[in-house]
Amino acid sequence: TFKMLCGLLSATSGKAQVLGMDLRKSPAAIRQRIGYMAQRFSLYGNISVLQNLEFFAGVYGLQGSDKSKAIEEMAELFALKPYFSTTAELLPLGYKQRLSLACATMHQPELLFLDEPTSGVDPLMRREFWNHIRALVDRGVTVLITTHFMDEAEYCDRIALIYRGVS
Repeated sequence: TFKMLCGLLSATSGKAQVLGMDLRKSPAAIRQRIGYMAQRFSLYGNISVLQNLEFFAGVYGLQGSDKSKAIEEMAELFALKPYFSTTAELLPLGYKQRLSLACATMHQPELLFLDEPTSGVDPLMRREFWNHIRALVDRGVTVLITTHFMDEAEYCDRIALIYRGVS
């Protein structure tokens, strides 16, 4: 469902609006205003952490000093600087997740989709992620998150449960 709402998959029927825009008519405009972090590491594993940050900054239209500033902020926020030259696939899982969240948020999206962002990470990393998520919400970002951890669901303002594929 998130992939469809992000404009990454086409709907077979029906209508959808994201941020007040028609998903069928304006998928590119929507993608510039949202962030998406997949459950599985979906960045480019064969390039460095810095190259991933530079690539996604470009995808989101950041250029020049705005691009440099965003990369610097994400590197600082997620403690990625020591790993700039490391190939992304060689990162420990927690750092892969940090990099994924950094890439999804560097353009300061209004709406952020997080698909099981803490799946497979240790309890300390889970707590750190929720601190980042709460900070985003405090800045006014709307966050839609899927999780199978009920203790994480307690952090959310609204909850929807899906049973047998029906919410």
